[in-house]
Amino acid sequence: MQNNQDSLTTLYLATDEQMQLHLTSYRMQDFKEEEFGFLVRANCYYEIKENYAKYVPLQLIVGLSKNGLGMSLAIDLNNMPHTFPTQTKKIVEHIQKSPAFLQSISSNLNALITARDPATTIQAAQAKQFFLSQAPQGITAFSTNRQTKALFWLYSGDKLISNISPFTIDEAGGHIAFTVKAGFSHEFMMQCYEVECMMHLFNEEDSLGYYFELYLDQDDFHHEQLYNTIPEMFMENEDFLNRILLQMKKCNNEQYDEYLQDLIEKFTASI
Repeated sequence: MQNNQDSLTTLYLATDEQMQLHLTSYRMQDFKEEEFGFLVRANCYYEIKENYAKYVPLQLIVGLSKNGLGMSLAIDLNNMPHTFPTQTKKIVEHIQKSPAFLQSISSNLNALITARDPATTIQAAQAKQFFLSQAPQGITAFSTNRQTKALFWLYSGDKLISNISPFTIDEAGGHIAFTVKAGFSHEFMMQCYEVECMMHLFNEEDSLGYYFELYLDQDDFHHEQLYNTIPEMFMENEDFLNRILLQMKKCNNEQYDEYLQDLIEKFTASI
């Protein structure tokens, strides 16, 4: 069943930086006797509030007739948020037209064609012939573009940042590394970027100083947008700030303990 939520939310199909789609799939063993069944999983994000989105897998159940005469497709709505039907329809249609979908199903059928059972081999070959006959012609994939609608901060599980390092301190101040995932929305798609970051904190007379290192190529249009936007998003997010503070309090460095305690005091006051 689909999750019951009071309001509709927007679903986005996740792609990589080049707007290429990545799918995973496997054969469903317990399926209809007259069909080969495959579960195809796509990565998606749904909006939880303005400029924030959370991961959810979209699962499609694909059935291919063993006599090569048809195909069925259904969406597994288990654990899915209550999303706009038109948006979901666009996502499913795009998946069906994508080279990734064609390759994924074909690979599974190829494994059946090479099976030892002659009947399975014949049936899989018939199913593949029909499947390929339904494949769209022409260009079906997107490349990078500048027609973005919004920049989203993408949750990794229930966390905004991942791969967080221990907080360290030296004569230059405090340092902590982490990874953040961000995405640009394009109608029904989310162009995702994984950004490695380093935050530096230091005493600036009576106030707290800070700056971020983001390992991005500023000659890239979207990388420049990330560079100009992400630091502000960090400093406006209380969850992020509290997680950094927690790492600061775990730091144990006797040589710079006084400096560290001063940073913690100023950082706490700034939240």
